[in-house]
Amino acid sequence: SKHVFFDVNLAIQKNKFIGIVGESGAGKTTLFDIITGLLTPQSGTISIDGIGYSELKLSSLRNVIGYVTQEPVIFNDTIANNISFWECDSQEDICKRMIKDAAVLANCDKFINEAEMGYETIIGDKGVKLSGGQRQRIAIARELFKEPEIMIFDEATSSLDTESEQLIQQSINSLKGERTIVVIAHRLSTVRNCDYIYVLKDGRIAEEGSFNKLYRDEKSSFYNMCQAQNL
Repeated sequence: SKHVFFDVNLAIQKNKFIGIVGESGAGKTTLFDIITGLLTPQSGTISIDGIGYSELKLSSLRNVIGYVTQEPVIFNDTIANNISFWECDSQEDICKRMIKDAAVLANCDKFINEAEMGYETIIGDKGVKLSGGQRQRIAIARELFKEPEIMIFDEATSSLDTESEQLIQQSINSLKGERTIVVIAHRLSTVRNCDYIYVLKDGRIAEEGSFNKLYRDEKSSFYNMCQAQNL
């Protein structure tokens, strides 16, 4: 795989909706790995609320950050346990309410209630009883159950059909202003509502600004990417 050398300087403000876009190989996933603490930068620093990642326990960082990837991990258990990740007893009222609140935010309460046993429906090995979009929304609900301050979506809609993408887009938009949201995407429809967008190219920030500002510049690579995707 291509090794990406970064020279990236960016600040993500609390409760802002940030998009990070670029062609395949631009370095989006490497940046995702750095933001989530999976990779340590070889030079420079990364910090949250002024505290360097090197001073933080990885477990405390994971409590602050919720992240949803392209291929969510789903377990052969109830929908409720897939959302709560066995953090509480899904038969208890407080736990039930927390699970439902997360599901409503993730736009999956409706299809769960229509399932044979509702939240207690067993969803099969790797979630075979669910569609790709439903699995993805369960994964979002699981992260929201933790009540993280930061939500990161890494190519979360890239393998889904348009209808599923729109439902997940609604889930993301409903969090706007409530949490810090970072969307890493190749599919540019995902970042339409972002407050600010960074365009990566060869591991560097090539362009930055609002969707409208970037789109107005017909010489920008962002504009060309939008044209290629019929946006």
